[in-house]
Amino acid sequence: MEKDFLPHLKRIIENPHNEQGVLMEQVRKILLEYDIIERNDYTSKKVSDVFKDYSTKHRADKSSQFIQTGLSQYDDKVGGLIPGEFVVIGARPAMGKTHLIVNMAVNISKAHPVLYYSLEISEMMLTSRIAAAITKIPTNIILSSELNEKQEASMLKLSDEIEKLKLYIYERNSNSMSGFKAMCREHVKDFGIKVVFVDYLQLLNSSRYRNNRELEIGYISRELKNIARELNICVVATSQLSRSVEQRGGDKRPILSDLRESGSIEQDADKVFFLYRPEYYGLLEDEEGNSNQYLSELILAKNRNGALTTIRLKHDPYFTSFVPLDEQPNSFSIPKNRMDQIEPDKNSEPESECEYPF
Repeated sequence: MEKDFLPHLKRIIENPHNEQGVLMEQVRKILLEYDIIERNDYTSKKVSDVFKDYSTKHRADKSSQFIQTGLSQYDDKVGGLIPGEFVVIGARPAMGKTHLIVNMAVNISKAHPVLYYSLEISEMMLTSRIAAAITKIPTNIILSSELNEKQEASMLKLSDEIEKLKLYIYERNSNSMSGFKAMCREHVKDFGIKVVFVDYLQLLNSSRYRNNRELEIGYISRELKNIARELNICVVATSQLSRSVEQRGGDKRPILSDLRESGSIEQDADKVFFLYRPEYYGLLEDEEGNSNQYLSELILAKNRNGALTTIRLKHDPYFTSFVPLDEQPNSFSIPKNRMDQIEPDKNSEPESECEYPF
């Protein structure tokens, strides 16, 4: 993709009938078309005009500001995804970040067109994870086709549910930044894409800064932010974290400096989340004695437009789905002086215990 413009340039330059002024304008047009140079727009806006535009848009459709992810705790606490934002979800391997964004992509695509740009896994593998997210059947069972009767019935209904999803998968060998930008523009124009998921950021590359990985990742993160703003879409990219997480003591919760290969990711992102599973590090209970089994924490470590928070999710054993975590019964206490005032009801029967339903 990056070399496609060369034949065009050669044809223009070698045309003997082109005057110098025409030649320069045609060369500039080609370079702009292939994103070799950036467009210059020095038009400014008066703040009162910006405020009027915002007020009009805000009154016209308040719901258009946020795109619901289908994860109720995320949507309640953060509001959802915002067009124009660049969001990063960082995690160490095996934390479930791909499964999390597949869940988000499936949920969002029920109402809005979504593009999933897969750099790590094939279209077939990704589709099997989408099927697992909908049917709650483990991915390995779907791939092996060893289904029981109930699972067979779920798979028969699957095609109708997938047909309703406005979800587009793009999986190519090319991982260049210029190709990615062109692909995003084309999908926004043709399908009205609102959210682009990139899995994952460090697998993108650029012809610039090939000999300096930190500068290259910095350029890529800035371009992802620019794409979000230019196309008015939300770009959500997963990111690998450095091994320094494992080398630390304590609970090994990630921090912003753990973002791999460049501090520019932290700088460019509007929001940075970390997906963390205490169970992965052998922390089977929290400080209050509650079980950490199947617990995933989505830690909002940077939020340019609001407060920081932690969203507690429950994943099933096979990571096919993420659901809100109900508060445990012992997460609150009653003062002793109030306990003394409570008299047991002799006619009441003890409540039976029940497990958390997935």
